[in-house]
Amino acid sequence: MIGEDSLKHHIVEVAIPGSFTTVAMAFIQESIIHMIPWLIVTCAVILCDLAFGIRCSLMLGEKVRFSSAARRTMGKMVTYFAFVAMVCFISVATDTNNKIDIYSCLLVCFIEGCSIMSNLIKPKGYSLDFAKVVSLFGRKMFKVDKSDLEDVITKNKEGEQ
Repeated sequence: MIGEDSLKHHIVEVAIPGSFTTVAMAFIQESIIHMIPWLIVTCAVILCDLAFGIRCSLMLGEKVRFSSAARRTMGKMVTYFAFVAMVCFISVATDTNNKIDIYSCLLVCFIEGCSIMSNLIKPKGYSLDFAKVVSLFGRKMFKVDKSDLEDVITKNKEGEQ
């Protein structure tokens, strides 16, 4: 027959950590399943930004080094993947009612989309003012006039890239 001290020891040493591990593993598994689509989307927009960044550099006659392009892309992937993991963990922990994962991942796509747009128009002599884009996007919710759109994309001066 098991003594009372042995039973308490068994509960503290085995049952509680085992129960916690089961709950933690279920939480992590659900979070990973939830974040896989967002990781795929994030990876796709980062790779598109890489491709358009290389295209932009080549069109501008700049030297493209694989090591620096890969280093910057991997830095973005680590940062954005950690961000996606964090918001997906928060979303699962709060029963996904707040949609923090959707809005946060759309923010990442918006940032990368602005970078892609900038890489598309830069070789043509235009520049994209990210601060004005964000300002316009924020004010759009409050019905901004079309005249405010004029300053978002500007023509560079001759010789300025």
